[in-house]
Amino acid sequence: MKVLKDEFEQELKKITQLSSQVNENHEQKILSMMKDHVDEIIDLYQDGNDHYHIEIADLIVLCFELLILEQRDIDEVFAKCLPRFYKKLNQLKSEK
Repeated sequence: MKVLKDEFEQELKKITQLSSQVNENHEQKILSMMKDHVDEIIDLYQDGNDHYHIEIADLIVLCFELLILEQRDIDEVFAKCLPRFYKKLNQLKSEK
C-alpha cells in the first residue's frame, strides 16, 4: 500500500531537511513539539475551536518527519501499524 503520494513525500523530505537546519538535537525537538501539539489540540478541541484541525495536520507532519529522520520506510511502518489496529479493535469489540 502506498501511504503518501510522491509529491507530498518529497515535500515532507524538504521540510525535514529544512527543519534539521533550524533545530538542534532535532529528534528531541520534534518529540517535544509533538507533545506540545497534542496539548494544543486537546485545548482547542475542548474549546470548540476549529483550528484544532490544522494542529492535527501539524502533528502528522511532525510524525512523518521523525520517521523520515530515522530513515524509516513510511509504507512499511503503516503496513505493520494498520493490522495492529484491526487486531486490537476486533479484540475490544469481542469483549463487549
